[in-house]
Amino acid sequence: MPAVTTITDPSGFDWILDGTLGMWEGQGKKGFHAPTYEHYRDQSPAIAGGFYRGTRAIPRELFLPIVIRDQNRDNVLARRRALIRAISPLKGECVIKSSWPDGSARSIRCRYLDGIDAGEQGAGEYGITVLRYGLRFIADDPYMFGDPVPSQWDFVASSRLELPIPGADTFFEVVSSPLLASGAIIVSDGDVDSYPSWTFIGPFTQIALSNVTTGKSFTINYTAATNADIIYVVTDPGESYIVDQSGTNRWNTLAAGYSLWPLASGTNTINVTLTGASTGTSALMTYSPRYEAD
Repeated sequence: MPAVTTITDPSGFDWILDGTLGMWEGQGKKGFHAPTYEHYRDQSPAIAGGFYRGTRAIPRELFLPIVIRDQNRDNVLARRRALIRAISPLKGECVIKSSWPDGSARSIRCRYLDGIDAGEQGAGEYGITVLRYGLRFIADDPYMFGDPVPSQWDFVASSRLELPIPGADTFFEVVSSPLLASGAIIVSDGDVDSYPSWTFIGPFTQIALSNVTTGKSFTINYTAATNADIIYVVTDPGESYIVDQSGTNRWNTLAAGYSLWPLASGTNTINVTLTGASTGTSALMTYSPRYEAD
């Protein structure tokens, strides 16, 4: 069985192309398999051929045929107008998802380009109760992404020290456990690098994250005094940021020499160290595997 295609508009509404909303996916869907790659080379006037410098996937164009059908002309026009209004690129990105019979799903973020244009329809392509269109979208990130995968590490006391209270016959206990995860194994089944998002709940005085597999790391010097103090880190290239629970920019807490590392395809060994951790301290990592095809 083929996948069921859903267009999620910028407002979050799902346009399921299975007839539920009077809309179906037509034949001729394109652009949902491998992305297009661009290779970079240098040339020398004294040497035959060229020198390979690198490769990157370029923005992906998607073609999605749809059929709109209803019992009368007014309803068909209303559905078409509602779709045009909903997926307008002026409102933001859409997400197109392919849901497969085995329960898996892969999505891609994109913006509508064109295609809902009756002037481009051929004979028999539209009528009183049926409209057929070929929608085109452009995806700046050419890779598909899967469902979010969360991992969480909580504070567990590793050492206790009883210290006397001066002038009293009692003691107080100091608990220390700076390391939340040592040698944690994360397996990404994506085809390419996947960039995680992080949430750190205090108390802590420093965050140190390393991917042993890739040799990359970064450190954040920030004091979170209580469980109400939170740091959010997004590592996506071009969209990366570090903010606290109030939305204040904390990029200046990032130590020099940082690399907001991704998870490589396959097995990753990572370390999560929160210095000054105490009761309630936790770290949450969420990533969506990225794929070359739907």
